Parts: sequence; structure tokens; C-alpha cells
Amino acid sequence: MNKWIYSADHLPHLDTAAIGGKGMALFQLSAAGLPVPPPLCLSTAAYDVFVNGNRLREKIGLELYRKSLGDMRWEEIWDASLRIQLLFMKGGIPEELEQEILSAIQDKFGDQQLVIRSSAPEEDGAGGSFAGLHESYINVSGTGEILKKIKKVWASLWSDRAILYRQELGLEVVKSRMAVVVQPFIEGQVSGLLFTQNPLDEAQVVIEAVHGLNQGLVDGAVAPDRWLVNRNKLMIERHTAPENRESWFVRGASGGIICDSIDSDKGGSPPLDATSVDEIVRLGLKIEDHYRAPQDIEWTLADGEWCILQSRPITVGSGQTEGDKRAWYLSLTRSYENLLQLWKKITGQLLPEMDLDSARLAAVNFDEMTETQLAMELRRRATLSEQWTSVYWSDFIPFAHGVRLFGEVYNDLVEPDDPFEFVTLLTGQTMLSTERNGLLKTCAQLAAADDVLQEHLRQGTIENIGGNDFQAAIERLRSHFSIDFVGVGNPEMVDRLISSMILQYALLPGGSPSAAPAERERLEQVYFEKADKKTDMDPAVLLHMARDSYRIRDDDNIHIGRIGQELERASEYGRHRLRSLGTAVAFGTSAVNLALLLEGKPIADHAATVKESEAQGSSPKRVQARQLQGQPASRGVATGVARVIEQMTDLSEFKKGEILVIDAIDPTMTFFAPLAAAIIERRGGMLIHGAIIAREYGIPCITGVAQATDYIATGDEVIVDGYLGICTVKGKEDSAANTAA
Repeated sequence: MNKWIYSADHLPHLDTAAIGGKGMALFQLSAAGLPVPPPLCLSTAAYDVFVNGNRLREKIGLELYRKSLGDMRWEEIWDASLRIQLLFMKGGIPEELEQEILSAIQDKFGDQQLVIRSSAPEEDGAGGSFAGLHESYINVSGTGEILKKIKKVWASLWSDRAILYRQELGLEVVKSRMAVVVQPFIEGQVSGLLFTQNPLDEAQVVIEAVHGLNQGLVDGAVAPDRWLVNRNKLMIERHTAPENRESWFVRGASGGIICDSIDSDKGGSPPLDATSVDEIVRLGLKIEDHYRAPQDIEWTLADGEWCILQSRPITVGSGQTEGDKRAWYLSLTRSYENLLQLWKKITGQLLPEMDLDSARLAAVNFDEMTETQLAMELRRRATLSEQWTSVYWSDFIPFAHGVRLFGEVYNDLVEPDDPFEFVTLLTGQTMLSTERNGLLKTCAQLAAADDVLQEHLRQGTIENIGGNDFQAAIERLRSHFSIDFVGVGNPEMVDRLISSMILQYALLPGGSPSAAPAERERLEQVYFEKADKKTDMDPAVLLHMARDSYRIRDDDNIHIGRIGQELERASEYGRHRLRSLGTAVAFGTSAVNLALLLEGKPIADHAATVKESEAQGSSPKRVQARQLQGQPASRGVATGVARVIEQMTDLSEFKKGEILVIDAIDPTMTFFAPLAAAIIERRGGMLIHGAIIAREYGIPCITGVAQATDYIATGDEVIVDGYLGICTVKGKEDSAANTAA
């Protein structure tokens, strides 16, 4: 028995540690005589040979232990994941293992098209379901593609969603391993899922079915027909048809699968009739009886023959998975078709609606409102803000993964040395943040020619000064770019910040942000050449969508910031009204509590809240550090004096040429970026706002520096290496000593 490759004949000698949960289930089904495409399994030992041969385990450890996983956001984990997965794709399969794999596949399947699927040891158990977290590839042929897809399955063990899920289950991530199942590709005319026990009603079986292959059903791109069947009587209790059956997934001519339009005759009928429903229910209950537990079964119907693609225990609703966040982790990845739909929805519907709402709010005058009317308006705005925040998380955040999809496709096609080379193709766009910064530069140019205006700016007053052009620019900054939102309800702070920034922008040289058009054009040509006939996605559409995804990732917060700004405008007016009535109120009092106070109703701990807002805290003693490791997010090297931003009032002290050190740059704050010599953030990721704006201006940026604001103090001299992701802290004493020397 080969320790690397097994067939179902070896079943008595195997366990899930060797072939994973999916491999074990398929071997058991095959041994029981159930209709399963004959499986072959590359064991976890084969994975170990590849990983050890390429010395990947140490590199994985370096990526995942540079900072606690619990302190990383999804953007940061995705960055680490992308680097790890590229290491797998550039690694070579040791010759002996490669020959064993190819020989076994040829002997078992000949030249058939194949399915290459993940099978992790933790997968498909009762304690948690990894379904959908790892990759599978359909309709694969040719030696090069087979080996490449095997490496991609191994690499999918290190997707961000898989890393996060393992952490959620308390598994030791770096010790994870992966087996691979290889089967012949079965091109079903109808496919679906079957729950032998409805998680919501134990007396029912649930069937979902689509025309064609299962991919559209699994990733949500194709709506299924749904049947509820009585388990005891085997009678259909309900059939629910989708709104339409316009598309299906079929075999791609050059490999893989594609989403295509379905002809009207086929689309006009359900994928299953009553007889077929009865047959698949009986087969499902037979599998349940074999395992003595309810099953989640994936199946297909090819030329009238049922075929079971996989079966796993049902975990939903069992109580063992309470708090299971797999659905959220799965949502981190969206299919091409799903992203196209989201793209259309965001650009054609959501952004215009959000801007219309913020414009309506901006037009409201509070002066003639009674306290009761003002209270109602505050509640309305708070509700609207909550609604748009919910939309932000449900639609805008997932659309950011258009960048992820493009990056994965680009890296798969090009296999660059730099896993983030693709980002160059997305930069150089006109974004709201760069428009806003250009407007600040215009204000600075107007101020440079007006001594009186400069003096007012130094005093932090910008109202009713300067000419009409200056005031028009200030008004646009406030109305269009939600710059007032930075002040979180404190108009004086906003004026000081804007005044300070205009004075600093006057020190900036002319010209536009560095865009590197020649390099972008070169990489675009490479991408299109590699994409030709090698991807089922339209490469031009994918690039266009990715560019919009990248731009909207930064713009969306300014759009939603307008809603927040209008909520804060109403809240500030409510605070002012209450103070005029003799009621003390803190800046941080919520809109809902302000509404209660305006109605004369008490709120909990109001006095304590006011007192707390007036208290002045002291900063803890800082830890001195010499060298800090983060993640490179924008290339370049810079040296400068650090300016640590711990609260909003610190921003007014920021000066051109300083190193911006901050916990996280909110998108409404990125007007500081052009002034910075470099940026250091605790929060990590290539897609966080500080990194995006830094790349647009060619500013070195390091993200993911743990406790950056504790280890670096304002006034420290800092060297920022945006190539390696390292910042060296010289400290005030070192700087003084060097100066004296």
C-alpha cells in the first residue's frame, strides 16, 4: 500500500487523519455499493512531502505568528493568506511524488476529465462543517493542469476563511494538513442538495435542485427549485419554484465550468419531476441509514443515473455548532457571477440612493422645529444611519472581494514573484479621497495669495473669510466629502482641522499623485496575454469590476460618511438646543438619548456621562522598541519624525513630512496622507484605507504593526521600509545624540 495515494480498496487500513473527512465519506459510500464516482485520494502524507520539500512550514509560521490572529482583521489575514498561497503555487512537487501521482491517476482514470477536491482531516465532522471553505476544481484535464489544481487545493488550506474558521474552532492552525480527492468528472443534467432531515422540521426532507451543475446552487448564483417531502409518507408537501430559471452552470470548453443562459424550454420546467423526487429521497434515506445520522448530500443526475458527489453529517441546528461562524467566513468569498450582480446593485442603486438620502437630510433646517419635532428628526436620522450601516456590511464590504478575486486570478495566471503585483493595475484612478485632497490644495493656493486669510487659518477660523472661490471650496469639502464627520459633533474642532490642513497643503509641491502609468500598461498587457483562453471569466470585465471594487472600497465610506455627518449635524443642534434650555449634555451623547432629553425624559447615568466627558486622562508610559515588523503595503523608504495620533484633536498638530503613526486611518481622515513622509498603522491589510491612499500618492506604508502607538512616541525619529515592512525607531535620545555627534 502506497503511503501517498489510496483507493477505496484500502479502506480498512485508513482513517480521517490520512485521507480527510470527505475522502473517508466517499470511500465508505463506494465500499457500501452506493453510486459514487470512483475516488482516489492523495493522503496528508503527500501534502507533508510537498510542504517539507519546499520548506513551507517555517514560512507559514512566520506569516501567521508575526502578530496574534485574534488581533488581525480580515484584510490582514487575507494578505498573509495570499502570500502563503503563492508560495504553494511557486513550489515544486518532488519528482518521486509527482510520478506516483500521475501514474496512479493515469491507471485509474486514463484521459477522463477529472474533479479535484479538498479533504481536510477536520472536514465534514459533527463538530463543525468546513464545506465550502476549501477549493475544489471541476472538469480538469492535462498533466500540467492536474498538478496545478492539486497544489491549489493544498494551498486552499491557507485561504483566509479557512484560517479564520480553524481559529474559531480552537484548532492549531499551523499544524493543519490537507488530503486531495480525485474523481472522474460527471456532467449531470440536473444537480442539487438534499438534507435528509430538515433543520427546521425533523419530519421533512429538503431537496434543492437546479438544471446543470451544482456550482450555481452552492455559491448562490442560481436560485433552485425546492421541495419539502414528508419523511414517513414520502409525499411532497410543498414545491417552491424560483422567480426564474434563466441560467445554469455547464462544462467549459477549455476546462472548468461556465455560467450560461438556459434555453426557454428547459428553463420553463422544474429540474425534477415527482418520480425523480421520490427516487432521490429514497437514496438519501438509504445513505442516512448507512451512517445512522441525518446527512447533507450533494448529488447529480447524469443520463438518468443518480450519482452521489459527497455526504456529510448535518450540523445545522444540532446545538454542537452554536456560534459557528462558517456562513460569515464563506461570505468572505464571492463568485464572479455574484460579484457582477453586487457591482450592478451598488453602482446603479445603492450609491445613488445613499447620496439622495444624505442630500435630503442636508436640506433640513432645524431652527423652526419644536423640541418634539427635533427629537423625531434625531430618531429618523439614527434609524437611517443604522440602515445604511447594515447595507454597508451586507453589500459594500463583500464587494471589496472583487479585488480579492482579481488578485487570485492574476496570481494564478501570471505567478508573479510579488503576490501584490496586481494592485498596480488597480491604482491611478480618480477617487473621492484624491478629489478631496485636490480641493484642499486649491484652498491652499488661494490662501497663499491672501495674507488676511492666512492669519485667519492660523487662528483656526474659516467661516465668512476669503473670497467666493475659497468659501465655495470649503462648502464643497463639507457637503460632498463629509469632512465635518471627522469632528464628531464638534464644529470648532472641524474648523481647526481644516485650517491646519490648508496651511500644511500650502507646503506641498505641485503635481498629481504618482500613478506609474507605464508599469500599469505593461502589467495589463501581461494579464490579457495570460488570460487569453485560460479563464472562463471575461478578463476585461473582471479587471473593470476589480478597479471599481478597489475605488469603491475607499469611496463608500465618504458616501456613508455624509449620512453620519448629517446625523452629527442634527445631534450637535440637539445638544445646543438642550444647553440653551439649561440641560448639561456631553458631546458623546447618542442621538436616541438626545431625543429622550428633548422630550423631557430621563436617560441612564446622564450626569456620569457628562462628568466623564469632562475628565482628562493621562497617557500610559510607553514601551521603547527598536525595530517593529509589519506588512509592506506601499513601497518606498522614508525617514522622519513620528506624529502619533491617539485622538482626533492630535490631527490638528500634524505637519508636512512627519511619519503618521495611528491605530487605523478612517477614510474620512485620508486627507492627511499626502502630507506624510510615510504611514504606520496597527490595523493591517492591503485593502485598508491608509494603504490604498498611500499607494495613490507613492508614500511608503506599513500596516499590521502590533501596538504601534505604544511602541512609537511623537517626536521619535523613525525609518520606514515599505519594501520589507520594517520600521526602525531611533527615539528622541538617539536622534539628539546623533545630532550632537
